[in-house]
Amino acid sequence: MKILEKAEEVTSLLKEYNVNSISELRKILKGMPTNGHKVEITQEVLVSLGVTSIEELEEALKDRDLASMFNHVSKPNAAMFLYVQGLISRAKNNILDHLKTLPNYDCTEIEELATTVIGGIKKEGLQVHIVVRPSDNGEVIVYYSSEKDTLDYENAELWIDNGKDTPRHLTLGKILKTTGINKIPV
Repeated sequence: MKILEKAEEVTSLLKEYNVNSISELRKILKGMPTNGHKVEITQEVLVSLGVTSIEELEEALKDRDLASMFNHVSKPNAAMFLYVQGLISRAKNNILDHLKTLPNYDCTEIEELATTVIGGIKKEGLQVHIVVRPSDNGEVIVYYSSEKDTLDYENAELWIDNGKDTPRHLTLGKILKTTGINKIPV
């Protein structure tokens, strides 16, 4: 009887997260804090957040939802922030270099609007804003209001770079498929 109950529970979880297999469920749950456990702030977490200074981290942790995810006992050091700055710079350069090779992008008037937001780019003749993020750890946390505000524009794109593969445009469809989100409040 217990095996049947467990099978029903697993089936219910798969339906709840809109996935077809345990491996898909693991991908969704990987890294999520569970049972009140918090994730320690590591170099990788700083990269995902795009936080490049202690001031930015302190500002980020003022967001209760974000702060509730992380254990802030650890003290990031200067080397960690320099590492993050280097990855953001690398991602930005790799993405811009890649966009310059694409025939439908005109990058002759590039301007940095924020650390991870680039303007002055035209795609098929229309102005487009690009949010650039490193994705070395297999995830991106869109935190900054400048990123969220930019991605609110109709002609905005989120581009990611992991330092190994060709940079790529992270589309809404890919985000929905990867996260299993199928319901969005409007």
